[in-house]
Amino acid sequence: MTTTDPSDINILVVDDEESVVEVISLFLQEEGYQVDQAYDGEEALEKVSKDTDVILLDIMLPGLSGYEVCERIRSRAETETIPIIFLSAKSEEEDQIKGLMLGGDVYLTKPVSSQIIQANVKAVLRRTGVEENRVLEMGDLTIYEDEYRATLGDEDLGLTLTEFELLRYLVRHPKKAFTRQQLLETIWKDAMMVTERTVDAHIKNLREKLGDFAKHIQTVRGVGYRFVEAAEGANA
Repeated sequence: MTTTDPSDINILVVDDEESVVEVISLFLQEEGYQVDQAYDGEEALEKVSKDTDVILLDIMLPGLSGYEVCERIRSRAETETIPIIFLSAKSEEEDQIKGLMLGGDVYLTKPVSSQIIQANVKAVLRRTGVEENRVLEMGDLTIYEDEYRATLGDEDLGLTLTEFELLRYLVRHPKKAFTRQQLLETIWKDAMMVTERTVDAHIKNLREKLGDFAKHIQTVRGVGYRFVEAAEGANA
C-alpha cells in the first residue's frame, strides 16, 4: 500500500454539463485533489494519461458516449487499470450492468452527494494500492483529517467535532475571508436551526483551545473570519 498526499492524486471529471463539472471539481479541489476537466468523449480521451488516478465519467456525452470512452480507455495499455466511476442519470439496471461489464469500477446514479463521490474515490484508490495521507500542517499545528483530531506541538487540542471541522475548513483556505453565513452553511448540517452567533461562540472556544496560536484566526470586520499563516495584524 502506497501512502500519498491528496495533492498528488489526479482526477479527471468528464460531463457535458458545465455546472456539474464545476461543482464536482470545486469539491474535489477543496479536498486537496488535482482536477482536470473534459466536456465530451474525445476531449476525455485526449486528457486521460498514465498519470490519471481516477476518472469520473458521465455516459450521455456528445459524440462518443461514456461507454465508448470506457472501452477505449480499457483498450490502452497505459490507461487500462485506471479506476472509472460512472456518474449518470441513466438509472435502469441494464445501464448499470453495461457500465460495469465494460470496465467501470463503480456506477453511481445522479443526483449523488459530494460525500458519496468522495467515499467512492477513496475506495477505488485503496483497491489500486493508494492510501491517502490526509494531514494538514501549519507551523506547530497539525490536523489529522482521517482521525478528526488536531495537535499543537505535542499536545492534543481536544476539539469537538464542530470545532475540528471549523478549524480544518479555515486552514484549508488560508487568507480567504468567510462570512458567518457561509461557515454556517458549510460546517453546520442543520444551518437553518442555528444563528450566526453560533459561529462566534465556536470561534471563541476554538481560540481558547489554540492559545497563542489563535492569533492566526483573524476577525474580518463586517464580514466574518479567516485563517492567516502570518499573524501580523490579526484581530482577536
